[in-house]
Amino acid sequence: MGIIDCIIILLIVGVIIFIQIRKYITQKKGEKLEIDYTIDEFCNKHYKKIWCVGIIIIFITVIYQFGTLPAFMGVDEAAMAYDAHCIANYGTDRYLNSFPLYLTNFGSGQSTLCCYLAVAFIKLLGDNIIAYRMPALFVYLLAVIASYLLVSKAKDKKTAILFTFLIITCPWNILTAREALDCNLYAGMFMVSLFLMQRAQKNYQYILAGLVLGLTLYTYCLSWITLPLFLVVWSIYMLYMKKIKIKQLILIAVPTFILAMPFIYFLLLNLGIVESTQIGIFTLPILQDFRIDQISVCNIVKTGLESLKTIFFTKQALYFIYVPLFIIGFIIGIIQTCKKIKKKEYSLTSVFVIAFITLLLGLLCTRIPTANKANVIYIPILYFVTLAILSIAKYSKWIFMAVFICISILCINFEIYYYSSYAVYPEQKWFSDKYLIPLAQELEEREDTKNLKKYVMVEATSPYIYIVLATKLSPYEFMDTWEEIEFYGIKETRRIGNYYYYTYYYHKKEFQEIDFSKEKTILIISKLYEDVIEEMDKRGYEKEEYGDVYVYTT
Repeated sequence: MGIIDCIIILLIVGVIIFIQIRKYITQKKGEKLEIDYTIDEFCNKHYKKIWCVGIIIIFITVIYQFGTLPAFMGVDEAAMAYDAHCIANYGTDRYLNSFPLYLTNFGSGQSTLCCYLAVAFIKLLGDNIIAYRMPALFVYLLAVIASYLLVSKAKDKKTAILFTFLIITCPWNILTAREALDCNLYAGMFMVSLFLMQRAQKNYQYILAGLVLGLTLYTYCLSWITLPLFLVVWSIYMLYMKKIKIKQLILIAVPTFILAMPFIYFLLLNLGIVESTQIGIFTLPILQDFRIDQISVCNIVKTGLESLKTIFFTKQALYFIYVPLFIIGFIIGIIQTCKKIKKKEYSLTSVFVIAFITLLLGLLCTRIPTANKANVIYIPILYFVTLAILSIAKYSKWIFMAVFICISILCINFEIYYYSSYAVYPEQKWFSDKYLIPLAQELEEREDTKNLKKYVMVEATSPYIYIVLATKLSPYEFMDTWEEIEFYGIKETRRIGNYYYYTYYYHKKEFQEIDFSKEKTILIISKLYEDVIEEMDKRGYEKEEYGDVYVYTT
C-alpha cells in the first residue's frame, strides 16, 4: 500500500466520520437530513457527455498503444496465440488436433473461446499481436456496455455511470483488457450473459442468453463449477419473484446444455469412461495433467483464507480502499436483499448478491493462487463498492465529487505506474518474455542466420513457444521436428525446427561441453547465466547484446 493509497483511505474515513457527525447534529436538532439529488439530475441530463469522457478514459487506459504494451507476452498468452495461428491457417492446433474444443496447451489444458476469437481477428487483421490480443479488448468493451445498460435499466443513470466508471478505472480490468489470457474472458462474458438474461423478454432473447451462457463455458474451466451454481440459485430467485417462467428457463437451459455437452464428454474422456477423442471434425484431448482432483469443497476450509487474500489484496487487482468499501456495500446489499425477498420484490442488488456468493463459493472449491483464476468476481465486487459510495455520498454532492476525485487520482497513479513500469517489463520474468519473439523474427529474416542451428538457454519457461510463434512454424513441422528429453521424470522440449533448448539448472554442464565450433551456429544465452557466458567468451565467439540475452555466433 503506497502513500497515495494511505492518503485516500484517510480522506474516505474522514468523509464517513463527517457524515456521521453531521447526521447526529441534524437529528439532535430534530431536523431531517435531506438526500441530495443534484448528482442524479446532472447524470440524467448530461449522461451522453459523461459517456464521451468515459470513452476518453477507455482510450487512455486500454486502447492507447494496444498491442505494443505490455511489451512482453506471457507463456500462456503466446501458447494461445500460436494455436490460433495454427487453427487459422491449418485447421489444427500445434499438436495436429483438428478444431479442438479444448486446447492441450502444455499438458494441463486451456479454454478455447479466446483462441477462436483470435482466429477470427487473424482473418480480419492479419497474423499479428493485435489480432492475438483483440479478444480480450473486444470482450472487455462488450462487458462495459452490458454493465452500464444492465444497471441503467434496473436502477438509475447515476448508479450505472458510477459503476461503469469503477469498471473502466479498475486496475485489474485495465490489465486484462490488454493481455489475451483465456481465463480473463470469463468476467466479461459473465456480465454479457447476465445482461441478456435479465433483459430478455421474447423467446429468441432467452435463446440468445442461453447461447452466450454456453459460450461462457468456453472461457475458463472454473466456469464449469461456478456458472451452474449461480444459474441454479438465480433461477430459484427469479421464479420466486415471478420474473421468469419455467418455459423461459427452458429456453435458456437448452442451448446452454447443448454447448456444455462437449465438456461433459471431455470429463468422461479424461476420467477414462469413454475413449474417442473425435466428435466429427472437432477434437477433445486427453490431458497429461488432468487437475480435477484439485477441486474439492474441502478447499473452502483448507485454502479459503489464502484465496481470499489473493482475491482482495493482489497488488494490481483492486485499489486498497475498495476493500473496506466493498465490505460496507456488501452489508448494504445483504440488508436490501433480505428486505426485498421478504416483500417478494425483485432487485438487481439481490442478483449481484447471488452472483457474488455463488461465484465465490465455486471459486473457493479450488485454490486461488493468482487473481486470474478469480477474475469473474471483480465486477460484482465493484457493484458493491458502487453501493457503498452512493450510501456515503447520498447527502452531499460535494462528498460524491470528493470520492470521484480520489478514485481518479488512484487511476492516474496506476496509469503512470503501468506505462512507466509494469507494461514495459514483466514482474514475473519466468512466466513471460520480452525479447525472444523479436530476436527470433530478426534471425529468421536474415539470410545469413535463418538456416543455422540455434541453441537457446534463457530464463523464460517453455521458451520454444515464443520462437515457434515468432517464426510462424507450421504445426506439421512443429510435430515433425519436436524432440523431448526426460530428466528426473520430467519431460522437456529439446528441439523444434532449427532451435535446440537447454535448461540452465539441469543441462548447464551438458551445454558447456558441446563443441559449437564444428559448424556455424547461433547461441542465445540469458545474461543471468554469467558462468555460461564466461565460458562462451573464453572460446572467443562473436557476441552481440540483445535485451536480456547475449547472441553468440560461432
